[in-house]
Amino acid sequence: MPGGPSERVAVIDLGSNSFRMVVFRMHDAGWERERELSCAVRIGEGLLASGRLGDAGMDRGLQALDQFAAVCGQAGLGAPQVDAVATSAVRDADNGADFLARVRERTGFDVRLLSREQEARYGYLAAVHSTTLRDGCVLDLGGGSLQLVRVAGRIARESESWRLGAVRMTERFLTADGPAKRSQCKALQEHVARKLERGAAWLADSDKRLVGLGGTVRNLANAADQSSQRALIGRRAAGPPAEEVQGFLLTDAALAELIERLAALPAAERSSVPGIKPARADIVLAGALTIQQVMRQGGFTSLEVTGAGLREGILLERHLLTNQLDFLQPARAA
Repeated sequence: MPGGPSERVAVIDLGSNSFRMVVFRMHDAGWERERELSCAVRIGEGLLASGRLGDAGMDRGLQALDQFAAVCGQAGLGAPQVDAVATSAVRDADNGADFLARVRERTGFDVRLLSREQEARYGYLAAVHSTTLRDGCVLDLGGGSLQLVRVAGRIARESESWRLGAVRMTERFLTADGPAKRSQCKALQEHVARKLERGAAWLADSDKRLVGLGGTVRNLANAADQSSQRALIGRRAAGPPAEEVQGFLLTDAALAELIERLAALPAAERSSVPGIKPARADIVLAGALTIQQVMRQGGFTSLEVTGAGLREGILLERHLLTNQLDFLQPARAA
């Protein structure tokens, strides 16, 4: 393992909804999360309409990265120990490169702009190495994009990526005030269905095990777990504990019940549903509707949740899996 039996590295993820940093410590027995920071930056806000990152979102992002830089400095982590990446919103924005230049000048972070193929790969690595998944599908839902990967024999065989993230779908289909209308929810799911039909014809033929990752997935699982007294049924599958929701099975029935409850509330009140985070209250319904459509078209009756994600995938590729796994078919733009 590079750097000896005990090494620390910080992985920073500039996501469309949240900026996150995890400081990992690697040692002979494996790795552990030493420290985690998360800021609800919402840098992808307004991108759908303007094609650009807004000034307010960029300012929030820079403030979050100032905090991350301070933590790295206090921990003695220099450039070789920091791996910072940006995903959908920064990738798609006309001024994304300008923002990353500002980040580098202000914090010293040299941020890698991930392609859709790379983003899908990291989610796949995280899923197959945090669960027992051998054959099935990986779902990675972020604020800006959705990635699906078909897995056979633990190898990624097919992959697709779409601009179907929770922030984008909220801005395009759901109203900012008042409960969600049935027609709005239907329009969102029909849009997702059309994208999946054109880009993932293999979905219905994949093995019927679905593993999901991402903040929206974890938040929905947490809400379903807390709301079990309302017949939101979940059970735990075998898997290494990464977070409290690791291995939770979110059933199609539980998801449908959650969607009904969330849609009946104005966006500002959805955090009143136990388990729903205030920072995700306005976008969680769109995420839930997107996941439900994937489950319908793939014939999945449950979604197995992993607490691992893109950051763990980066760590795995960087330190643990060099030349051991082959990502056979990259994602295509959709």
